[in-house]
Amino acid sequence: MLLKTAKWLIGATATLLPLAAQAQDMTPDASRILSDPNYLPLDGQLWGYTNYFHTWSNGATFNSLGSQASTFHSDINDINQFIGYGITDDLMIDASIGYEPNASRNVQVANGSVETLQRSGFSDPTFGATYRLLDQAASPVTLDVFGSYSPDWITSKTATATAGGNFANGGQAGEIGAALAEETRSITLRGAFAANFLGDRQIDDAVTGDVFDQGGHTNYILSLATQTRLSDQISFNAGVTHIFASNSNYTDTLKNRTSTIHPGDDTVLDLAVNYQFVPDIVVGSVIYRHGITGDNATVYTNPVADRTVADQYRNLIGVQLDYAFP
Repeated sequence: MLLKTAKWLIGATATLLPLAAQAQDMTPDASRILSDPNYLPLDGQLWGYTNYFHTWSNGATFNSLGSQASTFHSDINDINQFIGYGITDDLMIDASIGYEPNASRNVQVANGSVETLQRSGFSDPTFGATYRLLDQAASPVTLDVFGSYSPDWITSKTATATAGGNFANGGQAGEIGAALAEETRSITLRGAFAANFLGDRQIDDAVTGDVFDQGGHTNYILSLATQTRLSDQISFNAGVTHIFASNSNYTDTLKNRTSTIHPGDDTVLDLAVNYQFVPDIVVGSVIYRHGITGDNATVYTNPVADRTVADQYRNLIGVQLDYAFP
């Protein structure tokens, strides 16, 4: 059912694109449209969104000789809540949190055995702010700077065959970036660049008492988001995000074994169809995302132990409700 819905969304978007091209109004417009990627609440306005996503992903692990050691399939359900408040017309503060009611990962080893890993729980919260340096109401473009911080409030636990894990990151994280946008009556284009600072992580194994430590590192994020408005009620969003992933050190303290993780870059394609139930007050969206992750290599001092995770891709389908008041 989910796959059929995703295919329908892609097909519908492909059908709407030529129609949108014929009806574009390129008159500059600085309106703040709920569900638009460049939306920012006004002074005293509260903006929130609630979403539910189902993600399914696949991949395979290979040993140092290049032989396949295992394959995996994951199913993740998560609910996310975001709240933003306009301190002024140009400044928003926000907070968000996620919850996974259930997530499972089935690993099929080359010898035929199958291991099922489960996790659930809350993420650490994230607190952020966005400041609009330039507003298209008074300049040719909009320029925003933004930042966020996630504290390490919840102990991260890894999932094992006999004990469930949780959704916590296991370390502090922060992000800072800037976005440049241009809006017309029909189309919004928004490009952004950000640095994502990931602090030292600690992940506990509740069964063995082992502790896994991952060193801090910084990833860089480049994205392009668009919205095309077909009418006052219907619009669709399309975008792409690329994460330039960086290396990090990893330590298994119980085994006193260290390694270096060389992650693959990650690319995500986004599509969404939006409907304004109450214009700029209540908007519903159906969202589809497809992600591709490059090969992830774990390199040990003894190369015989090296592992590579490859053939990684994922799909996401979900719904979101945006709301703003007063």
